[in-house]
Amino acid sequence: MMTPDINLQVWLDTVAGTQPAMIVPYVQGPENSMLHYQLTATKQGVSGTSTIQQSGNVRLQANTPTALTRFSLSVGDQDKCTIKLILYAGSQAASHYQFDCPKAH
Repeated sequence: MMTPDINLQVWLDTVAGTQPAMIVPYVQGPENSMLHYQLTATKQGVSGTSTIQQSGNVRLQANTPTALTRFSLSVGDQDKCTIKLILYAGSQAASHYQFDCPKAH
């Protein structure tokens, strides 16, 4: 069972050559466990505000990167965009993460 103080590594990756960018959040931990996640991506720009919300469960294998989900997001240079990720151990929030969205190039 994963405990709230477990050492998780979390990062974002983008799929090369996709337009708009395909974003993939990954998580890796030191032990096998079930993980629940809630992801919210919010973009604010000249055309308004858009939000993507996703949640789900994944099975982590010890020391193996695991993709949580995939989603597309087009972010311009003037847009403000954040990705918030909450990971849960049972019903307790174990970890909170916030990332700036990758910018389109």
